[in-house]
Amino acid sequence: MGSCLTCFKAPPNQTVTIPATAGISGPGPETVIIDSDAGIHETDDLLSASPIRATPVGTERKSGSFKKTIGLLNGNLNALQDGSSVAGKDLATQISDNDLNKLFEEYKDGQEDAILSEGIERLCCDLGYKPDDFAILVLAWRLDASQMCQFTKSEFIQGLQQMNAASIDDVKVRLKQITEKLEDDSEDFKLLYRFTFRFGLEPGHRILSLDMAISLWRLVFTVHTPDILPRWLHFLEQHQNIRGVPKDTWNMFLNFVETCDITQYDDTEAWPSLFDDFVEYEQERAKLTKSVTEDNREDESIDEDDNNNGYNS
Repeated sequence: MGSCLTCFKAPPNQTVTIPATAGISGPGPETVIIDSDAGIHETDDLLSASPIRATPVGTERKSGSFKKTIGLLNGNLNALQDGSSVAGKDLATQISDNDLNKLFEEYKDGQEDAILSEGIERLCCDLGYKPDDFAILVLAWRLDASQMCQFTKSEFIQGLQQMNAASIDDVKVRLKQITEKLEDDSEDFKLLYRFTFRFGLEPGHRILSLDMAISLWRLVFTVHTPDILPRWLHFLEQHQNIRGVPKDTWNMFLNFVETCDITQYDDTEAWPSLFDDFVEYEQERAKLTKSVTEDNREDESIDEDDNNNGYNS
């Protein structure tokens, strides 16, 4: 709506009756004609935009309406003094901006209006976590942080408002609740998984470095850990010549571990080439393991025969 107040103008030539007690001279109620076409001062314009309306003589206002009016005039649309709510928001979920600003100031950087590495370390310490714990990744997700090692003021305040947390103790409780829910809610986990890729990107980059991707896969799969994950990470660590992990590969890996059986892998399907390389690597490893196992069994059989022959002689 901005500063446009034309939608609140009174109808043309509106008649309003005002009691004498309102400060108008005369023995009784006076009638005033409001001409909406006449020029009005800024103060009058503000009043015309407010929900205050003149009422007929003898009509009582509903209880609490004045408090609501003052709340609206002050721009406080989220929590009115009489405990009601507006714009469909529950008052119980509203968090004081003052509380959140104070909490932000405890951790913000001395030079920039953001919480940077040092502040994040102190925040993690107060929450009882290490910076590389799964719960801190969850916190970054709930704050919708745009990059690692930084929480902007808007991210921090708006994120905590959505979490309904105004103190360190509140954040601890919410993180525990969200983490427990992630263990059972696969849809929420998918949102966290997709966020993790964006969170790990270096500013201006479009792919994750291999080392960063390995670390983030290990971290995000703290819950919903796929059986194939150790072999996947081993494959990546053995192939450090891989340029990096693009977004499509990251996102499709979740589908890969949920739906694909590598013993029945079809390389004609539209999987990223990195998955083809992984399956081929695993198949070769399986053949080698089988060959070594068979050789060992054969050697054990020969040794057993030799022992039996020596015993019989």
